[in-house]
Amino acid sequence: RECPLQGNTWRSADSEFMPRFNQFLWTLIVCTTLPVVGSSISREPRSISSSVRRAAVRPMMTATSTAVSSSSPSSLTAERYVATNRFRVKEGREAAFEKRWADRQSRLGMLDGFRFFCMLRRLDADADKPHEDDINYISCTVWEQQTDFEVWRKGDAFKEAHGGGTIGGIAGMLVATAMNTKGKPKIALWEGILPETVGDGTVSNEGRGIAWRQVEADGVSMLDGECFVAMNRFTVLPGQAEAFEQRFSKRESMLKKYSGFKGFLLLRRDGSDPDGFTYSTWSVWSDRASFEAWKNAEKKPVGGPPSAAPGAGPPSAGGPQQLFARPPVATFYEGILVLESAEGI
Repeated sequence: RECPLQGNTWRSADSEFMPRFNQFLWTLIVCTTLPVVGSSISREPRSISSSVRRAAVRPMMTATSTAVSSSSPSSLTAERYVATNRFRVKEGREAAFEKRWADRQSRLGMLDGFRFFCMLRRLDADADKPHEDDINYISCTVWEQQTDFEVWRKGDAFKEAHGGGTIGGIAGMLVATAMNTKGKPKIALWEGILPETVGDGTVSNEGRGIAWRQVEADGVSMLDGECFVAMNRFTVLPGQAEAFEQRFSKRESMLKKYSGFKGFLLLRRDGSDPDGFTYSTWSVWSDRASFEAWKNAEKKPVGGPPSAAPGAGPPSAGGPQQLFARPPVATFYEGILVLESAEGI
C-alpha cells in the first residue's frame, strides 16, 4: 500500500494505516529507548554511533529473585493502573531534561481514564543511607484502568507526545535522550490498589482540567517543586503477596484528615524487574512539611498504637518475620509538571 511522505509526516492511503503507524512508532521507541516490559530481555547500552546489537538474554534475578510478580496470588482488585518510566539524567543536564518535558506537546489531561501525572525528581539521600541506584527522575501517570493506558499507547495522543509522529520529531527526541540521559529509560508498570484521594476541590491547581500545562522552562534553572511524593518499596517473598495485601488493607488510615494530603496508592508490580521490588507505597502531598507533620503525628499513639505509615514504613511493625526478602527502601521526590483530573488520584 502506497503511503507517501508529505511534509515530513506520513499520510495514509486509507484509514487502516494510522493504527499501523502508531504501532510502528511504539515499536520504534521501545526498541530504541525502552527494555522489553515484563521479561528478562534487555539491550546492551549503546551510543547513537554504535552498531546495532542483538538483544541479549539476561538471567533472572538471583539475590533478589525471591520476589513475586503480578502472576503470584493476590487478593485485592486493582483500581488504578500506573505507568512509570525511570531516567538516569546526567549531572548538569537536569534543567535541559526538564525543559524538554515542559515543552512537549500533549493532551494527556483530556484523555479518558486519566487521573494524575507528574515528573518525580529524586531528592538527595541521607549521608548514611545513599541511594542504591542512579535513577533520579521518574515520569508517573495514573490511569483508572489498564485499558485506558493501552488506548493512549496505541492512539494519536501517544504519537503527538513522542516527536509528533514526524521523522524529524522522533530524531530530535532520540538526540535529546542521548544528550540528557545515561542510557535508555526503563519502564515500570504497576497496578494501583487501596486508593485514597482528595477529589473534592481541595487539591485544585492550575493544571486541572487542561490537556497539558504550559510551564516556562529556560533549560538553565531547574523547575520549582509542586508536590512531595514518598515511596517505600518492598520485596515480598513468594507466597506472601496475599498476606501482605491483607495486612495492609486492615491498617487504620487517617491520611485524609491531614492538611496537604493529595492521594495514596499501594502499587503492585505488573511484571518483574531486576530491581526486585514487587510492591511500593506511593503517597502524594502538597509539600514536604505536610508529609513530615503526618509522619510525626503517626509516631505519637493516641488512645492506642499508631496507625501504619503507608508513605514511609511497612504495614505493621509486628509483621511476619518472613514477609519481606529484605528491608523496605524509602525514597522521596519532588513532583514537577503536575497535572491532575477533577476526581483526584
